[in-house]
Amino acid sequence: MLDDKRLIAIQDAMREMADPVDAWLVFDFRGMNPIMAAVAGPEIVGSRRQYLHIPRSGAPTAVVHRIDSELWRDWPSQWPRRVWVRREQLAEELSPLVKGRTVAMEYSPNGDVPYGDYVPAGTMELLRGLGAKPISSAELVTRCCSAWSAADLSSHLRAAEKIAAIAREALALAGSRAGAGTPMREYELMRWVVDAIGRAGLVTESNPSVSFGANAARIHYEPTAEESALIESGQLLLLDLWGKEADGIYADQTWMASIGAPSDRALELWSVVATARDAAIGLLQDRLSSGRPVTGGEADAASRAVIVDAGFGDRIACRTGHSIDRVGLHGYGPTLDDTESYDGRLIVPGVGFSIEPGIYVDGEVGIRTEVNAHARKDGLDVTPRDYQRELMVV
Repeated sequence: MLDDKRLIAIQDAMREMADPVDAWLVFDFRGMNPIMAAVAGPEIVGSRRQYLHIPRSGAPTAVVHRIDSELWRDWPSQWPRRVWVRREQLAEELSPLVKGRTVAMEYSPNGDVPYGDYVPAGTMELLRGLGAKPISSAELVTRCCSAWSAADLSSHLRAAEKIAAIAREALALAGSRAGAGTPMREYELMRWVVDAIGRAGLVTESNPSVSFGANAARIHYEPTAEESALIESGQLLLLDLWGKEADGIYADQTWMASIGAPSDRALELWSVVATARDAAIGLLQDRLSSGRPVTGGEADAASRAVIVDAGFGDRIACRTGHSIDRVGLHGYGPTLDDTESYDGRLIVPGVGFSIEPGIYVDGEVGIRTEVNAHARKDGLDVTPRDYQRELMVV
């Protein structure tokens, strides 16, 4: 539940916003806006419309239906809680909070950033009809929901080194088995990785991606006991795996290996995606270390330009990176995206994200390299510490 310390941090962030705002108005209906749970706590997700009004200064106000008011039992008694039953009452309770005021809400103009676009059009019409001027809360979400603490960073760094060690061992195992004439299937290697993540004291939310040969071009491919390719010499193996400490921040990495000697084609594609990854890292490092603003969209454009210039622009399947925060593996902070949408949110100190350009040739090959990054005031932390520079040959 929201407390005094968190309230002060949110109000400080509001005062630092580029566009002045009078309040943050968080709307939710049956959990459709995950930012409500991130700000007020998961225990308050109810079955009726509810609003959390956090002013630039002063006490916050909860506007909640009587049916759900019990969920707010831990709401501090000194903070207002307005309870409504009839629809007319809802408008009456909201009007004095929003009339003539600029309120930040979870919507994205033109739908540019779907990770911050949770308020229905009808709700926006209601609030504008009550005299509110809604603007996007994207900057507040970045600062208040997605920035890592020092403890978060430490936890991520530990997880990143463990995940990298598992990846190297898994790829070496697949190579040795192929070389010995007893090749593994993708599914068997996937189960080995899952077990290794558990042995390392980490948790994960889903199975890793183990994709061999042409299967790696199927981005959401997951081997099963029934559908699983044999990992033999002559093609590339993609391993995408993720894990975290129980209360930590995910580490999410993709590693590539050639089973046996790589072809010239494989080496060429690997060089392109590694250079694209490094272009995004270089731009972010340069801008952050010099104190100049940089957006997720700009980092995506820098990475994509390398692939386009190499002649593989039509083989790009997705943006360059996703947010990673306490919400989960795919968080709600800035994404590296000027491909699927345009993410103009600033990369501010404390946020974390993946950097994972790829080239996907249907029916032939998929190549991706993925690292994670954490923005500082003076630069960028890239994890794991010794990330993949060369295509592994096993």
